[in-house]
Amino acid sequence: MITFEELQESWRSQPVAAAEDTALMQRRFTEKWKKQQRRVLWSNIGVTAAFAGVIVNFVWVYVSFHAGRSLFFSGSLLFMVLLLLVYLWVMWKGISLKKNDPDVPGNEYIVHCLQVLYWRRKTITVYSWIYCILLWLALMCYFYDVLKGASLQLQVGATAATTAYIFGVQLLTRFTSKKKQLKKLDELIGDLKLLEAATE
Repeated sequence: MITFEELQESWRSQPVAAAEDTALMQRRFTEKWKKQQRRVLWSNIGVTAAFAGVIVNFVWVYVSFHAGRSLFFSGSLLFMVLLLLVYLWVMWKGISLKKNDPDVPGNEYIVHCLQVLYWRRKTITVYSWIYCILLWLALMCYFYDVLKGASLQLQVGATAATTAYIFGVQLLTRFTSKKKQLKKLDELIGDLKLLEAATE
């Protein structure tokens, strides 16, 4: 029976792909890369505009209603603004705005693209969950102050609805749109690794 190691060694011993095959692989990857870059860029622009609107709203809420409120009110609004700004930084770090040159020696181009793609993957699988949890905590602090003295039904209802919405949307997108994004990212990563092996 042939082991995985033997198959791997057999594959590695195959002749290196011809230069034209490598060039074709590179052209295909570059097309996919540019398409994904455009999609992520427009998505980030949309999210940035939405976050800007939310931050303006938070500032308006603070200016209009901070008198007589506790530290939970002010602190939660400030924390939510900071959280939005940090998450924007995380999102924009996942896009490469500099022009990549596939002809850079030493596979620097491939390494750079892989770093960007791994960061995008981590944004979807890890950082979006951290963002949701921290946003939920900030909103709970906000509700603690704003709903003080309100009926138990309103307090429980607001908390439950907010919790269901935040984590429901996160779970729904994780298994729909984000699942598709991860599939495309994994395809690009696979293409890059093949290209890297072919150029070694």
